[in-house]
Amino acid sequence: MNTDGITPAQKKRRYRERILVVLALILIVSFGLVEGWFFQLQSDLPLTGNILLFAFININVILLLILAYLVLRNIVKLVFERKRNILGHQLRTRLVIASIGLTLIPTIPLFWLATQLIFSSLDHWLSQQVGQSLEESVSFAKDYLKQAEDSLAEDKLQLQTELVESWAIGKGASIERHHLPPALLSRLHFHGCYYFNGAGELAWEVQKPGMPTPDVFMFRSILAREPENSVKPVALYSGSKQEGLITRIVFRSQDEPVAGIDEELVVLRLLPTQITERLQAITTGYEDYLQLKLLHSPLKRSHFITFSIVTLLTIFAAIWFGFFMAKSLTVPIRDLVSATQKVAEGDLDVYLQSDRRDELGMLITSFNRMVRDLRESREQLAGAYLALQQSHGELEDRRRYMEIVLKNVGAGVVSVDAKGRIMTMNKSAEATFGLEAEQVRGSHYSEFLGPDHMEIVQSFLDMHRQSRQLHLEQKVQVIVGNRPIILLIKASVLKDDRDERIGVVAVFDDLTELEKAQRMAAWREVARRIAHEIKNPLTPIQLSAQRLRRKHAELLEGDGSVFDECTRTIIQQVEHMKHLVNEFSKFARLPRAQLVPSDLCAIVEESLALYRHNYHNISFLLEKPDRMPPLRLDPDQMHQVMINLLENAIHALGDAFGQITVRLSHDPVLKIARLECADTGHGISAEDKLRIFEPYYSTKLKGTGLGLAIVAGIVADHNGFVRVRDNDPRGTVITVELPG
Repeated sequence: MNTDGITPAQKKRRYRERILVVLALILIVSFGLVEGWFFQLQSDLPLTGNILLFAFININVILLLILAYLVLRNIVKLVFERKRNILGHQLRTRLVIASIGLTLIPTIPLFWLATQLIFSSLDHWLSQQVGQSLEESVSFAKDYLKQAEDSLAEDKLQLQTELVESWAIGKGASIERHHLPPALLSRLHFHGCYYFNGAGELAWEVQKPGMPTPDVFMFRSILAREPENSVKPVALYSGSKQEGLITRIVFRSQDEPVAGIDEELVVLRLLPTQITERLQAITTGYEDYLQLKLLHSPLKRSHFITFSIVTLLTIFAAIWFGFFMAKSLTVPIRDLVSATQKVAEGDLDVYLQSDRRDELGMLITSFNRMVRDLRESREQLAGAYLALQQSHGELEDRRRYMEIVLKNVGAGVVSVDAKGRIMTMNKSAEATFGLEAEQVRGSHYSEFLGPDHMEIVQSFLDMHRQSRQLHLEQKVQVIVGNRPIILLIKASVLKDDRDERIGVVAVFDDLTELEKAQRMAAWREVARRIAHEIKNPLTPIQLSAQRLRRKHAELLEGDGSVFDECTRTIIQQVEHMKHLVNEFSKFARLPRAQLVPSDLCAIVEESLALYRHNYHNISFLLEKPDRMPPLRLDPDQMHQVMINLLENAIHALGDAFGQITVRLSHDPVLKIARLECADTGHGISAEDKLRIFEPYYSTKLKGTGLGLAIVAGIVADHNGFVRVRDNDPRGTVITVELPG
């Protein structure tokens, strides 16, 4: 992890900001220098200088706004960091405020003093007294120059008069061969006279010795544009600092004027160099004063902006330095906090890079060493955990295997610990007792056992105390969920490696159906033998009684009523015994079921149709689903089942008004078809429910006890189950479940 905490995008943006700041500083300095240079050249280029000056001022304002934006941007950034509670914002804020405070304390007074000094100086330089003095100096210079021009004009007239008087000029004669006497030149204080002929050529010249040669043709060109008697100040030649006054005398021919034949005498009088320089300085100073007076307010603004830029630059540097110092402190701390959070989340691959040599560098080095030690410890723990997990996996496989065995074993298995809390219960035990393992696990077994069940537990405890055996076995008959069942209970005491008792495991084998099947088989064998042994003598007994009645018919009347009653009783009882023998034979010789796809609903409806119109005191109802798939049944035997169930329900109702409801349903998930026959009769006691499906067990006085036994046998041949329970609010419900 990089401790600078700056992303590539942030680096790029900061690089652009630095370039912008450097360019702004360079432009401010450059435009400041150019502005000062134009202040010096404003006398020569007043209009251009003023325009560029205002342009530079505007550019300085723009640069000032840019710097102000950068300063405000850093301040706003700091404020947002404070609002978002970014790590290190308090330290960063304090450092920035301290830097700004230390900068503003000297900067603000210096800014105020500098601006006041410049403004007062400008006001003093451009005051009315200075302007008035400059105006009087310019007026004095102009008066001096005027006097010099007037003196030269008078001396020129005197020279012209003397030349006219002393020179003899004839008609058509030229004066170019006449020369001006040097004494006259000195007396009139001329420094040079230059004579041009009619062709514009310099004919002759007279000037004081040692004087530089002037540009006389420039003189003639200047005077040619002026009136004849005008006086003009000129320099001796282009670029010369020596100045003087010039004028001319025009000589015309006596004949008719002809263009281009006028001759001229140009007179030059030099002005003292010191005086001309001072006059020039006075004029230049006055022009500069006027120019500066026009720029009085812009100059103030320019200097104010310049000082403001310097002040803001100082503040910006202070803020920048504050941010830099804060970053150098807060960024490593922020990275340490971020790395610590990652370590807390489990990431031990964190490494902080740092080249610092201070205390923070030592802290980062210590943190990296700590993370490395944690990583090595975690690797060691991971190895130990892997070995432990491997061992746990083996134990888990064994436990899972035992659970699979317990789940698929036919017997119910329940284990309790030494405190009597239920620890395990397999599926068979759940089905036997109607409980769920998740609900009873961890609870004491007494919470789910009734008084009868607790008696059985107590009997096992008594047996253990008497015999001190670790393995006990007992067959008991209990009622679970209103259903009597026969259980073979095998209880074993569990001990650990230290031979301490840790609980008990009990195995429950449900022998109800097994004993039913055994009793059913035994009764069938008994029925077969009884039918075989009794059926044979019944016919001779019946025939003998009938023969006695026919042979001794006279004894049937009168005093023979006893004989009649006895023979009739013999015949009736023999018929009854034949019926019993036939029932025994039918029960003993139930044919093997012939399973074919059949419609159970149709079989039930046909059976109900036989009884609906014969019992007006009973209401027969049929509840069936909209769609019932075909089932593999023996139609004749299932018809017999329905007849026996309906006969049993009708007998339970007797002569009272009641209702018999037959319900059909199908579970496509479990693939079970369910037939329920419910009546509202007197019901069956709990003791009778245990033996209701046994052969020759009947609650009716004249019943054979074979009706429900035949039902149980037929259902068993169909691989189904038959159960009995109480109806709500009264009566009995017999349920037949068939595979489907």
